[in-house]
Order: sequence, then structure tokens, then C-alpha cells
Amino acid sequence: MPIALFVGRFQPLHKGHVKVIKDLVKQFEKVIIAIGSIQEKRTEKNPFSFYERKKMLELVFKQEISSGKIEIIGVRDENNDQKWTSKILKRVKFDIVVTGNPWVAECFKNKKPVKIIKLWKPEKYSGTIIRKMIRKNKEWKKLVPKEIVSYIEKIINSKKLFS
Repeated sequence: MPIALFVGRFQPLHKGHVKVIKDLVKQFEKVIIAIGSIQEKRTEKNPFSFYERKKMLELVFKQEISSGKIEIIGVRDENNDQKWTSKILKRVKFDIVVTGNPWVAECFKNKKPVKIIKLWKPEKYSGTIIRKMIRKNKEWKKLVPKEIVSYIEKIINSKKLFS
């Protein structure tokens, strides 16, 4: 079975991400999760740090990570798509890119096979929507995995997320 690469910002990790990742773990020998925009934190679009997002994934996928089915890496943004793609290709070995993001698909086109997937209920499970709900103190907890609700609450209560 091939190794898949799945890229996302996970701002925050939500149930849509979890569904897709669980499906990928069933289909592939290994899933490399590349957390993007690792240099960003405490902005409107990227409130959580790389380490916070990595911890969210670790809390939900503890067993899959310890068994080697999931590997997590961080990727800095570049102002050059070619350079960004090359950095990932040099860093980890994988056979296929699985994405619901047209930009990611375009970046890897002609470099690796790309499988375009439909994201799970994107109208409901969207980082943009969840971040707005957190900012406006609306009910967001049912949209993220139960394993990370208290972790996100601690971050919200101890730090200014949207400066």
C-alpha cells in the first residue's frame, strides 16, 4: 500500500479533518500529515501555533501515531509554490498527495500522483466558520473532536488568540 501526504492548516482540527484522516489511515500504509503555515500564530486566520495544532492531532490520533500509521510534519509558507513543494518532496517520502484543496493539487501536479477528495461536510466543518464562532463566543465545541475541546479552551483562556 502506498504512503499518502495530506496537507492542512488545522486551524483548528475539526471533525471534518478527523473523518478524512481516519478514511486515509484505512486506505494507505501510512499518512503523512503536513501542517502548513507553521510560522503563523495568533492571527485571525492562524490563531493556533504549530505546536498547538500538532498537539491537537496527537490527542486525537495517539494510537495511529504510536503505531507509525501517521507521521506529522510542519511546513513553513513560502512565497514560491515551487520552493514550497520542493521542500516537502525533499523532507519526506510519499507516493501520493491526497487533497480537497485545488491549490495543493496544482502545486504537486506533474511531481506526484494527486488524488482529489471531497472534504466531509465543508459547509459545516470549516476552520473559518469555527474560528468566527470562537471569536464571537458562539457554540463551536460540537464541531471539533471531544478529545481537544478542553485543550482549545485552555488556549483560549490563557492566551489572546486573535490579536
